[in-house]
Amino acid sequence: MNSNKAFYDKKIHSINYFSLFVKLESFISTDTKKILKSEIIDKHFFNLCNYKKFQKKQEIEIIQNFQEHLKNRERRKDIIKKYKFLRDNLDSIIEVAKGNKIKNYVKVFFEEDIGKYKEESNIYYSLKIFNDINYCEFINEETFGLSNSNMGLNSKKPYLEHKTKFNTAPFLIEQNDALILKIFFDWLKLQSYKDEENKPIDRYLDDSFFMQKHSSNDEAEILDFDYIPIREDELKETILVKNYLWLKEGKALIQDYKINKLSQFEAIVDDIFYNHQLINNYYGEVWEKLDNSFANFIYITRDAMVSYFRKYDEKGFYNVVRKYGLKLVVEHIKKDRLLKAGKALNLRLSLLKFKGEKIMNIKQVQGKITEKLIKSNYDELNTEEFFYLCGQIAKYLISQSEAFEKKGDMLEPFLRSNNVKKLKNNIEIEYFKYKHKISINFLKFNNAMSLVMAYSGEEKLNENLDTFLIGSLSENIFYMKNDEIKGE
Repeated sequence: MNSNKAFYDKKIHSINYFSLFVKLESFISTDTKKILKSEIIDKHFFNLCNYKKFQKKQEIEIIQNFQEHLKNRERRKDIIKKYKFLRDNLDSIIEVAKGNKIKNYVKVFFEEDIGKYKEESNIYYSLKIFNDINYCEFINEETFGLSNSNMGLNSKKPYLEHKTKFNTAPFLIEQNDALILKIFFDWLKLQSYKDEENKPIDRYLDDSFFMQKHSSNDEAEILDFDYIPIREDELKETILVKNYLWLKEGKALIQDYKINKLSQFEAIVDDIFYNHQLINNYYGEVWEKLDNSFANFIYITRDAMVSYFRKYDEKGFYNVVRKYGLKLVVEHIKKDRLLKAGKALNLRLSLLKFKGEKIMNIKQVQGKITEKLIKSNYDELNTEEFFYLCGQIAKYLISQSEAFEKKGDMLEPFLRSNNVKKLKNNIEIEYFKYKHKISINFLKFNNAMSLVMAYSGEEKLNENLDTFLIGSLSENIFYMKNDEIKGE
């Protein structure tokens, strides 16, 4: 039970005189503030006699409906009888609990007809089943109030109020409906919400109603729900992921592969785009140990991912691929995950190709550039050739570093270049660092530097970032033999 809904004192969690629920620590704690004093139990049962502690206007109106029951003399005698039994036997009950190694609640039930339990509990629920009794309305002798299930409206959280309404509650439900909702949320609370791998568990009720929940303060909370008319793990069309960049894992060239199932696709996106940080962060606060920039990517993009992988709506997913795919590639580079950055770029190119979009013909661009370099052809580069060649040069210069490890973040100065002039300047700075290692007879590279420095365009790097990244991460022409490069 939510301790904010306690009948009298927060240490006592039972709501009728036929039972007593108290945590064992409330009897044996060494902290005197946590000890349940006998007078609290006295007042708890005293208030169960007449409910006089409830003095708000709405509470008094509700209690009026139960006056005949509350004034029944036999009922009051029964309350006193059960209270005295608990008072006289509480110590022995605690010892039995300790002897049976009870670590949480001590729960005492009196043997009574279930109808009596329901009758007594109904008084409590009439008062406490709603989120805040101040919002209650009495219509045609029925009580309507604000649901307490999945609702956080109170004086400290007034964000859901409808300020222009006479009753500012966002909606009201009848008391019986509120009881049914409570039963449902009590059941939901007991359902697991993460699997053995700590991933969220989705529920599809009747094969069409999607729901995702978690637990908060020992209460179930529905984070997301939707109606899903069709569920199908098999993709309508197979997605081919090609190794456009000729990446190698170890010494072996990474093979092209096919994606046939949505669950397979989700796992690939989680791994390659998000470095296994997407599925675990679909809901709630993103893991605090992630840096802010990556956490923000997850916050911005995860709704589209959930819509596709859990609700079968792909529209937002491909918008994310177009708008944020390169940023996720850069995130890998900053974290020195160059191979994963290359895989992410391959995946992005493959997905754009799958949706019928035109992507860069890398082989053709390499062929045209190489032909200019080996023939000392100084015709000006076009925009695509320039940014691709800049990426190739940047990666080659970094490879000349004598550092034990060539960190991915060494590309960052180039990625921060906001225009052609700054990019050329950063390339020149790196060139002077390592020019002693580059032979004067290395015609291909020296011609490349000349072509790049002669380029007169004024484009922005962020508008050509995909081309620069392809140049940085694809097979480097300065390590390839000329006859290996064939334009298509």
